[in-house]
Amino acid sequence: MMSGQHPKDISPRGTSRIQAGRERESDRNSGSVLQDSMAGAVISFGRLLKEHGFAVSTPSMMDALSGITSIGLESVRDFHTLLGATFMSRSEERALFDRLFQEFWLKGNAVGTEAQGAAVEPDASTLPEDTADFGLTAAFAETAASVSEEEEAWGSRPYVIYSPQERLRDTDFRDIPREADRETARLIREILSPLLRRIGTRRHPASSGMSPDFRRVLRKNLRYGGELLEIPRLRRKLRIKRLVFLCDVSGSMNPYLRFMLRFIKELQDLPTRVETFVFATRLTRVTHLLLRLPFGRAMNEVARKVRDWSGGTRIGSCLYRFTSEYGDAMLRPSTVLLIHSDGWDRGDIELLEREMERIHRRVYRVLWINPLLGGPSYEPTCRGMTASLPYIDSFLPGHSIAGLERVAGTLRGLF
Repeated sequence: MMSGQHPKDISPRGTSRIQAGRERESDRNSGSVLQDSMAGAVISFGRLLKEHGFAVSTPSMMDALSGITSIGLESVRDFHTLLGATFMSRSEERALFDRLFQEFWLKGNAVGTEAQGAAVEPDASTLPEDTADFGLTAAFAETAASVSEEEEAWGSRPYVIYSPQERLRDTDFRDIPREADRETARLIREILSPLLRRIGTRRHPASSGMSPDFRRVLRKNLRYGGELLEIPRLRRKLRIKRLVFLCDVSGSMNPYLRFMLRFIKELQDLPTRVETFVFATRLTRVTHLLLRLPFGRAMNEVARKVRDWSGGTRIGSCLYRFTSEYGDAMLRPSTVLLIHSDGWDRGDIELLEREMERIHRRVYRVLWINPLLGGPSYEPTCRGMTASLPYIDSFLPGHSIAGLERVAGTLRGLF
């Protein structure tokens, strides 16, 4: 990345500004379709599913629209079943699909104007009894309870209204009480499920492994007259073999740390090696704590072990220690390094810039997760961020569940 590049131009796949301009032009051309129409709502819902890892294609989108024409919109259950049968390809996707369906179609009315004709009545009293099978009755009743709030949300997006779960996803971690930790953990597991499903789908030939390579079985055994004497094997092919997290535990990062560590804890299910370090004025490796302990005990052990918790920040010196002690083992072309910090640094800025350049040259990608990036007026003007930006491949928010969802999506694009 060039030193003058703005963070918004950074993307995990290196998408050029020309491509981004074409995408914006395409969005403008399709704007008439996406506004105030059931077809536009279904297309937007399909895009939402695709962002969460569903295999949504143009033919499946056309099948969904054709199915709606056939079955109508009188039954919410039928509508849910139709979209599920069209867009789901695995049974493991059902929980995530149900959650996205509730958040997107919660109002039960895909068209906001009478001009389009078809509509689903949002009043809970008129809903069919079978909607209770997937838990929408209470959601529709809650929505119908506040007409003014409903109309306000409907005016902004005619086919979307937010549920309590959706509000939690967009809430800044500083404002989430500890009583909501269980629900937050569930949402984090949910946003990571497409990434966990994606890992290990690619295979490559190997001398040993659990999966037979059926394509090579016959060719390999032709020399034996067709007798199966040799069975070629396949192993999972991992492009990214290691994730390394460096998490800032200074005072300004305290409200966000437990959510980030929860996110890392759930990533331990990856076949890829996950390493975790925390830093403020010194660097501490905590991989073994997150790997072997339940999350609550792991957090207590991390807080007890890390002496500089809630102290100042010297990012450059911590990066120097990391590259010096762990660089040979962890800084490889198959490593993705993620730094979780707001960039405030009281140390040597030249040392920070030098170590960031050194890391960027040796790893596959560098991702920087900054909770302050979620603010509408944030600009990366502090010294630490200004020095680091030229060596960051993806600059991502980490202030909410929705921000972590973007992190998971970026990782999914790299694997």
